[in-house]
Amino acid sequence: MIFVSSLLKDKYGNIFNDLKKNVQVEETPNTKDIWIRDFMPIWSNNNSWVLFQYFPKYLRNPKFQNLISDNQSICNQLGIDYQYSEIILDGGSVVYFKDIFLVSDRIYLDNPTLSKQQIRTSLENLFHSDKIIIAPALEHDFTGHLDGILTIIDSNLVLINDFQEEEYKNQLIKLLSPIFEIDFLPYNPYKNRTYQSAKGVYINFIETTDFVLVPVFKQIEDELAIDKLHALYPTKTIVPINCNELAIEGGLLHCISWK
Repeated sequence: MIFVSSLLKDKYGNIFNDLKKNVQVEETPNTKDIWIRDFMPIWSNNNSWVLFQYFPKYLRNPKFQNLISDNQSICNQLGIDYQYSEIILDGGSVVYFKDIFLVSDRIYLDNPTLSKQQIRTSLENLFHSDKIIIAPALEHDFTGHLDGILTIIDSNLVLINDFQEEEYKNQLIKLLSPIFEIDFLPYNPYKNRTYQSAKGVYINFIETTDFVLVPVFKQIEDELAIDKLHALYPTKTIVPINCNELAIEGGLLHCISWK
């Protein structure tokens, strides 16, 4: 089962219906936008939820603050038991697998009153793990999220975008290669009119027990990405979902879902 914002059905009905054809979908009320991943809790290594303050820098302008959901109220209404932290951290800025947590370095900008060591110590305590890896955000991504950059397949393998930006790509490889084998997923946002568009970003997919729901964009890399995911998830059904309209807003399937 996955959770989505109750706003998704009206805003992107085709995507909502495509999701429901393949997985059980639960609509979450009282959300202010569709990016539910960012304000819902993160699963800790001690089998409990951690809920972070949702007040990212990119929404602090008064004209955007109407998009900030009250995540404590939402979780309370859903009956989710959680530990709350005043640290500002979006769910899209954390990619994790079991006790390994990759966290965007955007956390430093969002929490300027805390030192880097204070942040690391807090994350280790909250996630009950000493495997906290601070990874660089993509420079032109205003959100600083990681879930459009990489995903952890298992304890030994991480999948990252096949970036043309060699300096950034090599930075990720240097950081992650001591811990993981590294593989690459097709990636081509380079013809997009704006940096905000997520068209061509396949790594922002949803993985469930039986399916991998992958965004596609009617471009040549679609089939390449699907073939790659077939190889990585041989026991799961790969389901392509057209996300051209959604991509304009800067997010994709992982961003609009939480489980």
